[in-house]
Amino acid sequence: MSSLSMNKVRGRALNANTQNTNNFSMWMEPLSHKQYPVTDVHNPTRNAVITSDGTRDIINAQPGLLYNTVRLDVSGSVNPTKWTTGQTINTVFLAGNDPLLNQTDASNVGISSGRVASYTYTPRSSNSKIIVEYEALYDNEGFNGDIYSSFIYVNETSGVNQIAKKTQRFTAQVGGGTRSGTIFPIMGAYNNSGVSDLTFNIMLTSSTLDGGGGPGDPIKFYRTVFDSCMRVTEISL
Repeated sequence: MSSLSMNKVRGRALNANTQNTNNFSMWMEPLSHKQYPVTDVHNPTRNAVITSDGTRDIINAQPGLLYNTVRLDVSGSVNPTKWTTGQTINTVFLAGNDPLLNQTDASNVGISSGRVASYTYTPRSSNSKIIVEYEALYDNEGFNGDIYSSFIYVNETSGVNQIAKKTQRFTAQVGGGTRSGTIFPIMGAYNNSGVSDLTFNIMLTSSTLDGGGGPGDPIKFYRTVFDSCMRVTEISL
């Protein structure tokens, strides 16, 4: 074979090798480096959809969707690690008979002061506001100036970590009714900056103006499923 023919063969081989290398680079380029159309569409709708068929994740979309009008349908759960300001991060609701609420059962004798209920909550975010709401069914025989106050404290039962207070006052005479607001429901908010457990204590204090200067008459509390409840809502700051 002439040297000319050998050069042609060598050139064609080099050219073929270059083309194969280019083709390999094009097809093996990471998907994140370019925009590729979504071709695996199952039951397309006007919404963007993230789902799975058990073997692979699938993103479904319709052409022509606008970013500010599209709705995202998710067949699985969503577990975000960041939230926009004001977005609800987590909500917990506890009925009166829930063991986690630690609701005081004072339906027979009653209490004049002390802890009414408590709940320990673990924040999801280290930059959030935690709203605590508590409601209770209670009754008493307050008169002669009995004064009751309810509080919400964080990680303590008195002191500086107070996030809510309400007072109920009775007139200083026999049979006198309440002449103020009531001690429950009560609500407060805590500005949270960590992910450590927080215990919210619902506390009660009382005093009297009937001459004795001691605590007021006991208040009866109940803890069946419909007697009391607490709701804790964590929102992003």
